[in-house]
Amino acid sequence: MRRMGPVFWPILLIAVGVIFLLSNLGMLPFDAGQLWRLWPLILVVIGLDVLLEAFWRRGRPGSEPLSIDRDSLSEAEVIVEFGAGTLRVGAGASAGKLLEGEFSDGAEYQMRPGQVRLYGSRDWNWWGWWGGGGRRWDVRLTPDIPLRLRFHLGACQSTLDLGDLRVTDLALETGAADTRVQFPRSAGMTRAKLKSGAASVRLSVPEGVAARITATMAIGSLDVDTRRFPRSGSGYASPDYDTAANKLDLSIEGGVGSVTV
Repeated sequence: MRRMGPVFWPILLIAVGVIFLLSNLGMLPFDAGQLWRLWPLILVVIGLDVLLEAFWRRGRPGSEPLSIDRDSLSEAEVIVEFGAGTLRVGAGASAGKLLEGEFSDGAEYQMRPGQVRLYGSRDWNWWGWWGGGGRRWDVRLTPDIPLRLRFHLGACQSTLDLGDLRVTDLALETGAADTRVQFPRSAGMTRAKLKSGAASVRLSVPEGVAARITATMAIGSLDVDTRRFPRSGSGYASPDYDTAANKLDLSIEGGVGSVTV
């Protein structure tokens, strides 16, 4: 049994609008204004939608596997778009695979040369995130080739363990999220850009990795470990940043949440 779906409510609004328009133009044999007497039906329809959603979710499998072959790629870009729920990303894809994992509530992907975009099935209720609150993804990426990662996150809890991955470029945008990021241990140069909204973000730089950090915060808070990354100009930097074999160039643009490095 499946709920009404994301197109039901737009179609309902369009139908109601057309009825009132035709009534105002005198093209209907009745006064559409009388329909307001039936407003309790709106509550009935909403209740049915919630009820059908509950039955539909109860009958769905806990998770679905997905794997994408690496083929002959020597590097790749992976884009992850994730709304509400729990997201875990790390290394561990099987030999010959670019990406694999388990995904509850469905996952879809698009392939382009050297790029994969991973996103959730758009099956939320009419008021937004209701239908996606229980979504859980466990994503494993290949550690064998350099990766460019793009994360667009909504109201979710996310753990991005990139320690064993060869991430050369990372772009992370978070909404009302709780996000934990472990940066690569031995990727050479990693460039990372973080944009956070009303989020709590904790960023971990492995020992032996130098970092240069620049940040602009709106009304949020920034906490940097100045023992490892003392102030340098308008930002922070490891004393050995210029000569380090593994280094992180991190740019932070924060909103009203907190960022800890």
